[in-house]
Amino acid sequence: MEKIYPSKWDENISMLSYESRESDIAEAKPLIAVLPIGSMEQHASHLPVSTDTIIALEVGRALAERIDALLLPPIPYGCSIEHSRYTSTVWLKPFTLYAIIRDIARSLRAHGFKVLIIVNGHGGNYILKSIVRELNYRLGRRPLTILVDLGGMYFGSRYVTDIHAGYHETSLMLYLRPNLVGELTGDFKPEATRDYLDYLSMDELTPKGIWGEPSRASREDGEKIFSRMVDEAVGYVADVLRRVGVT
Repeated sequence: MEKIYPSKWDENISMLSYESRESDIAEAKPLIAVLPIGSMEQHASHLPVSTDTIIALEVGRALAERIDALLLPPIPYGCSIEHSRYTSTVWLKPFTLYAIIRDIARSLRAHGFKVLIIVNGHGGNYILKSIVRELNYRLGRRPLTILVDLGGMYFGSRYVTDIHAGYHETSLMLYLRPNLVGELTGDFKPEATRDYLDYLSMDELTPKGIWGEPSRASREDGEKIFSRMVDEAVGYVADVLRRVGVT
């Protein structure tokens, strides 16, 4: 796919990100920013509490590289109140998350950015869809805010049976951060659909914090899942830009 908004900066400079120097960013004048959002919550005993953030960050990094965007630092906290009984969990109120993203969007607008892409790695950040719609209407699509929801790519249905620390997330982490994956403790599928997290906490639905089949996971599958997610994200962003008419 042809890159969107080809950059004007020297090809010897690495991809623009939160690790770049101000002079490099100012010279490149990027028009798109990518903001990964994850969570800090338990992921059973075999995955780190930063799993959602790591996945969002790496997909965001690959996406930013493909479209010559500026990669922003990830927001490592999300709306994880369903995990609040676990010691490791830090969660935000939905309005707090909205306020953070709104301020980021306004900052980018002041610097002439045309597009803000949010890459969401936590299935519980339902508020992001409303936030994106609110920002686009209130800020007049300046910048145009696009939501790339990774969870929707592999467990969009309420009837899906692998949503947390299961096959998909474990495979992805075996590919992205194998050194952080511990010993598996078995599979578990609650006798409930994922919407029951609106009424019952995670520990009430699954005793080990697992909702799926991590035993099926492999690094090879993780690489394939990751590649599909990046390709789908790039295609979706390109389609939104085309339909909205952002050039």
